[in-house]
Amino acid sequence: MKISLVTAVRNAMPWVPETVRSVIGQDYPGLEYIVIDGASTDGTREYLRTQARHFSILRSEPDDGQYAAIAKGMNCATGDVLGWINGDDVLMPWTLRTVARIFQEFPHVEWISGMPAYLNTASECFLVSPVAAAYPRRYIANGWFREGLLGYLMQETMFWRRDLWERVGGLDLQWGWAGDFDLWVRFAAIAELTAVATPLAAFRIRGEANRSRQGSAYRDEVLRRCAALPAPPALWRGLARLGKPGEALLRLGLWSRTPIVAHALIGDRWHYLRNRRPVSRNDLPRLLLEQALRSAHD
Repeated sequence: MKISLVTAVRNAMPWVPETVRSVIGQDYPGLEYIVIDGASTDGTREYLRTQARHFSILRSEPDDGQYAAIAKGMNCATGDVLGWINGDDVLMPWTLRTVARIFQEFPHVEWISGMPAYLNTASECFLVSPVAAAYPRRYIANGWFREGLLGYLMQETMFWRRDLWERVGGLDLQWGWAGDFDLWVRFAAIAELTAVATPLAAFRIRGEANRSRQGSAYRDEVLRRCAALPAPPALWRGLARLGKPGEALLRLGLWSRTPIVAHALIGDRWHYLRNRRPVSRNDLPRLLLEQALRSAHD
């Protein structure tokens, strides 16, 4: 099974070498790695050229933004399974072997998401979510997986079959910031997301001012995308107005029977099942720890 992975970058130093190492170091022979550089000026382009022998395709030219670059890479992809990894995030060492095995063993699975993990600027993995959250298809299709409600889906953990990508028409480039959010909404209109009970990638928390501005632009586009979608229940909106405690109660209190692929402790097997789980990616002990950490920081 061929897996096509795209990295679209522009001025991604010093992080992009770690991203590239996490991909080319995968013990998986069926990788097609496509790298699209938006004419970087900070040394990214020069670094990528030193690694070009590891890439199936490397292009460096001006583009119209991140999602246009990702779409350019996807248009070159020939894999059975697709995904993208941003130039500051990383794959886990086992990711591609695990992804291929799941799609091979469970042919009805169209779209998967691993458990979120987070890196700091020192490249230390400081958090892996303890729960494989349940995100019912209807909740995703309605755009309820957003800040203040159920929480965003993590793009770097996502992989999907080529057929699903082609059926929805790929990325909609009218969304310059929230193109991934829009893609998940359209995926969920025709396919169910299957959780995988292991981390597949880690998202880097950088805490920079530009990230804050990007986050604001992302939220604005998400709200625009959701304007024509069904509104969440009034109770949800009421809890969301309570801030972090209300969000935590909402996510812990919502349980759904959704698909999950998990590995048994006994026997070298992945199992597909449907079980009831909370929407929350955190359990109560982790939430209490986070509250203590916030208090210590304040």
